[in-house]
Amino acid sequence: MAKAGHHVTLVGLDSDHIAAIREKGLRIVGIWGEHHVGSMRAQTTPDGLRRGDFDLIIISVKSYDTETAVRSIAHLVDDKTLVCSYQNGLGNAEKIAEAVGWERTVGARVIFGARLLDPGCVEITVIANPTALGIYEIGPPVDRVREIAAIMDAAAIPTIYTDEIATLLWGKVAYNCALNPLSGLLDVPYGMLVKTEHTLEVIRSVIGEFYAVARAMRVRLDPTTVPEYMDLFINKLIPPTAAHYASMREDFRLKRRTEIDALNGAICRYGQEQGVECPTNALLTRLVRAREYALGIRY
Repeated sequence: MAKAGHHVTLVGLDSDHIAAIREKGLRIVGIWGEHHVGSMRAQTTPDGLRRGDFDLIIISVKSYDTETAVRSIAHLVDDKTLVCSYQNGLGNAEKIAEAVGWERTVGARVIFGARLLDPGCVEITVIANPTALGIYEIGPPVDRVREIAAIMDAAAIPTIYTDEIATLLWGKVAYNCALNPLSGLLDVPYGMLVKTEHTLEVIRSVIGEFYAVARAMRVRLDPTTVPEYMDLFINKLIPPTAAHYASMREDFRLKRRTEIDALNGAICRYGQEQGVECPTNALLTRLVRAREYALGIRY
């Protein structure tokens, strides 16, 4: 976005990363080519930033930090500012809207992978589909969100506008629930998970429970049935990301908290509210939490 001429400010808690960006700029490598950007403001807190200076604020923290992040930027939001949840998992947009209102809240289905190679250097590793931006039943003007999507796309971040953001987000969560815990716990890339009936059976069960919960909550899914989703999953979604490892595996490696509570854990909570049993999602949630505990992760 900065290379395309937009004024960008980065706020992040990783002091080494922010310091490297301030000193040498941000380097981006990987499937979108090599880029070096030096024209960005980078800092570890929102201190010194002013209300009304931002047309768009993107929240890209882990789901368990959403409330803290939104509280830290709420004072910067005025009538023209939109806040976008550029995140994994369920419940993030709701937390943003609670703080700034649905009329300023934008949803995003993000399905490209990135990892920090070194302070100041990020690699884009894989992309399955363009990022999709959209609004919920009540939201900001559609034309503004379409414009933001077009601006991002013109800045070489593949992005589209969608009228079905909730459907796409739930579809992404289905993908994450099926892959993240297994890839992380078994330490294998996505492609390995569809090569054996042992893991495929677990994935079918995860998706079956997921669809049962969504139906109970009257969430529109696409595809509409579990067999159709599994066909899409195995033949279309997995092949371009077959060599990719889940971010949860990186969480384990770095001994940091995972987003399991916004993925399989969220499906379990919604299932309990709707009277839908989710034993496979519950087991994976417990196994991930047990792995966190074994690694010394406490929260």
